Amino acid sequence: MINYVFWTAAGFFSGSVMYSYLLPKWLFKKDITKISKDGNPGCGNVFTCVNIPCGIMCLLLELAKGAVPLWLSLEYLEIENPMFAAVMAAPVLGHAFSPMLKRRGGKAIAVTFGTFIGLFPKMMMLFWLALPLIVFSTVVRIVPHSVRVMVSYIAMLFNTVAMESCRTAWIGAFTITAVVLYKHLNDHITREKRQFDVYILSHRLFGRGELQTEASRSDRA
Repeated sequence: MINYVFWTAAGFFSGSVMYSYLLPKWLFKKDITKISKDGNPGCGNVFTCVNIPCGIMCLLLELAKGAVPLWLSLEYLEIENPMFAAVMAAPVLGHAFSPMLKRRGGKAIAVTFGTFIGLFPKMMMLFWLALPLIVFSTVVRIVPHSVRVMVSYIAMLFNTVAMESCRTAWIGAFTITAVVLYKHLNDHITREKRQFDVYILSHRLFGRGELQTEASRSDRA
């Protein structure tokens, strides 16, 4: 049991290191949580708000912080043990609720892929997540991006239950999916609240005509 607790703590600590927040701040004096539209400390915002080389570095580190603790833990733990599900979810939880950012972590997509890379080929969730994301991004395109991600994670969970015989994989996949859905839903609600606040403010400042303009913009979006 001590080994599982140790690797859960190690995975959480590894996941909580916010490279996509730290590197832009150290190298370019840019706070990614302030200059990005959604305030998400993820590598996607580094690509768009800083530059591509820094984005690539952050992406590799975000993948590694999920992959390395899982890959190392496989040498000491049995994946059939239900407690291994906590080890699986720990890097994602650390990233999503990072103490470094007062529990305002990222949306945990890159670290999820890192975790699944660390589990490959013992578990195949890497493919169960990648395939829906590719399909829903190209063949049957779902917009907006947040909805695409949520649907892909739900598909990954169903694929895992259908294709993986180890119940530990089911528990781990369910926990990771729940965390990612929570982060994306919370972000969606926050953005909707901001839009509503702007909507009300514009009504107070400019009157009913501006209110109707804002409503038409919202409908088109």
